[in-house]
Amino acid sequence: MQFGVQLHPELGADAVIREAQQADALGYDSVWLYDHLMNWAGVQTAEFPLESLTLAAAIMAATSRTRISWAVLNLGFYNPAVLAKSLATIDQISHGRVICTAGSGWFKEEAEAYNVPMIQDHDERSAAAYEAVTLIKQLWAHPAPETTTFRGTYFQTTNLPFQPAPYTPGGPPLWIGGESEVTQKIVKDHADGWVLLGGSPGELLQKATSAPDWPSRPMAIVKTCRMIVGETRDKVLDAAQRTYAIRRKAREAQIEQPGHPLQPMISFEEFCAREMVGTPDECYARVAELEALGINYIRLAFDEPQQMEAVARLVLPHYAASEPTAEPAREVALAGR
Repeated sequence: MQFGVQLHPELGADAVIREAQQADALGYDSVWLYDHLMNWAGVQTAEFPLESLTLAAAIMAATSRTRISWAVLNLGFYNPAVLAKSLATIDQISHGRVICTAGSGWFKEEAEAYNVPMIQDHDERSAAAYEAVTLIKQLWAHPAPETTTFRGTYFQTTNLPFQPAPYTPGGPPLWIGGESEVTQKIVKDHADGWVLLGGSPGELLQKATSAPDWPSRPMAIVKTCRMIVGETRDKVLDAAQRTYAIRRKAREAQIEQPGHPLQPMISFEEFCAREMVGTPDECYARVAELEALGINYIRLAFDEPQQMEAVARLVLPHYAASEPTAEPAREVALAGR
């Protein structure tokens, strides 16, 4: 099992870079950004969100070990050839620490506000994402002086001498976010990882991975969780109550988006049962439950910096002896191509 950290870019550029540096120093495998043009959940302000590719480059320049990813890059925002170039550049800046985690997008209002074309039909939007991923991988695998001519339904290139070549031979690991059948088609055909965005993945994973066309190559299977850990039950409950209050306040500030209704706030007891809340041994047991489902990567969401430190101190060492470093992890993913 490997662990990444969801960053808080809403805190501002300086604060989120410091947060990434802390995650880097504490030994987390990756840090994660969002990719939105507007706040998707709350009141629009002048500070958030920051542009995610620029921010990623700054974070990689300020860290030395941790990898960078997104939950998830919205392929609808970008010409895929230009996105491939941006990610290859960040991969060069970071000496191979990019994970390209991408999806087809969903937030219609931001596309309309920015006048970014958005395919409204979900399956057609996913078909365009499939084509974008195909082109990105082709460009990364064939940098200049080779040229790439691509004739797709949605995207085309003509005699394109792609540069720079990614630092990672063949390109960064490609992880895909989403659970729909058309998204799973991208995962099966192209991905080194699958980022689950729903809440209860057991039945979904069992069905997908037992299908005869599920790939045999190594695959990162990623789930997002909160982990609240402490040496004693009293410390755990105190931290969990603080986190629950933070989440409740954040929910109160959210604005319901068309087609994405807000779910009612669950009780504190339900919150503790859903998230990983407990002593180290109890957290190990919860991680083991996910491992039994086939999940091998956890993107951790923290609401307090002291919890990021606590997990690094009390939980990560338990897994460090059996886990590869970031560099071999990239090599495993690339071997799957």
